[in-house]
Amino acid sequence: MVVNINLFKIEMRTLKNTCNRFLMIILIMIIPACRIFHPSPDEYTYPLKLSEGNRFLTDQNDKPFFWSGDAAWSAIVQLNREEVDYYLDDRERKGFTVILVNLIDHKFGTHAPANIYNEPPFSNKPFISPNEEYFIHSDYVIQAAASRGITVLLCPLYLGWEYGDEGWAEEVKNADPSDLRTWGEFVGERYADDNNIIWCIGGDADPSPLKDKVLECVKGILEYDNRHLFTCHNNPEFIATNPWKGEKWLAINNVYSYSQSLYEFCKNAYDQQPVMPYFMMESAYENEHNATPQRLRSEAYWPLLCGAMGHIFGNCPIWHFGSTPKWCGISDWKNQLNNPGSESAYYMQRLFRSRPWNLLIPDYDHKVLTEGYGQWGSKDYITAAIASDGTAIIAYLPSGRQVTVDLSAISGKKARCWWYDPGTGIPTDIGTFPVEGARQFEPSSEGDWVLVIDDASINYPPPGEKRLF
Repeated sequence: MVVNINLFKIEMRTLKNTCNRFLMIILIMIIPACRIFHPSPDEYTYPLKLSEGNRFLTDQNDKPFFWSGDAAWSAIVQLNREEVDYYLDDRERKGFTVILVNLIDHKFGTHAPANIYNEPPFSNKPFISPNEEYFIHSDYVIQAAASRGITVLLCPLYLGWEYGDEGWAEEVKNADPSDLRTWGEFVGERYADDNNIIWCIGGDADPSPLKDKVLECVKGILEYDNRHLFTCHNNPEFIATNPWKGEKWLAINNVYSYSQSLYEFCKNAYDQQPVMPYFMMESAYENEHNATPQRLRSEAYWPLLCGAMGHIFGNCPIWHFGSTPKWCGISDWKNQLNNPGSESAYYMQRLFRSRPWNLLIPDYDHKVLTEGYGQWGSKDYITAAIASDGTAIIAYLPSGRQVTVDLSAISGKKARCWWYDPGTGIPTDIGTFPVEGARQFEPSSEGDWVLVIDDASINYPPPGEKRLF
């Protein structure tokens, strides 16, 4: 009898993965909290897909997906299973819909690149000798996120800052192209059926010097997985398309910048042709870069009012889960979960999901917010957007001051107006006014504010009170 060895290996690997997936499903169903999988009206049907017009993502039922992300880079390598559940339960309660995670973390874990159970990702040569025990644990993290309706933005080949020891750049340099293809095939096959994944290619580096090998990994993934969308994580002051323009697999754009006029990069992403949905991938993290609570809020509100579909919040030490305390001088990540940054992200998603966020069009030409918006390029610039159907206007004021709004942009005969405190989530009713042109608004105190103006006939609830979209 003649045996096709390659076919036999593929069939055996498929059988092994199928058995492991079955065991993982059983394990997750009996995790300590005994979670019950009853979908609520707020949950999404995965996998995600591009919307009509390519400005945002939707679920399989065309429900717009609001991208509220959290940087959890070391979740797979640093957290045990009890901690995975603790972390994800908190993020689910706060309305996070995305976590950014390294599939294989090179440095930022107690035993990195091995996980918390001291199981390395590879038993021998990198990329071609995956260790099953390690990936059973990574399966757990991804499935635990799925059970809470959270998408995993998964990085399979993190290169690392300036190609140093933070990532796998040196191993990629030393690997054969076929090794990277094998690695892509492995992860593509393993996670093809996990509905809650978006692939994130690269990591904190310009991929250009290793572009051909990184592309081998992408091609390997695509051999088995054509269901999931792809984005990239490049180096700072880049948008995702910079080194990858024209690549057909790249479906989602993003902004990575530490600029205190982040909205300038957002406009570049919004103006990209052909149109691609984009999100704010990374900027200053809480407890890093001297970031104030107001700066962290601006990193969310600026992109969302400049046409983004969402943003990713970051906190140190949450992103490394206490594995590297010297990074920000803090190791207790659990006490950070309720810090001002996380709370503000919670209030932010509540506000936008109480209004038709997916219809917002940036007011770059100042036809809606006509005066008081400040100087383009400054950290105090006001961004504003109006829903395409005229039912809502939202403007973010980095500092309290008088602004002028043309109320005739509202669709109805009267406009109901609110101030929303982005640090506390408390709305204040300003009043209802006839739609008769320009009107001035000024918040009651200094600090950052959000101005929300609605078509009064729609009778929207107070901003942030109820999730409608």
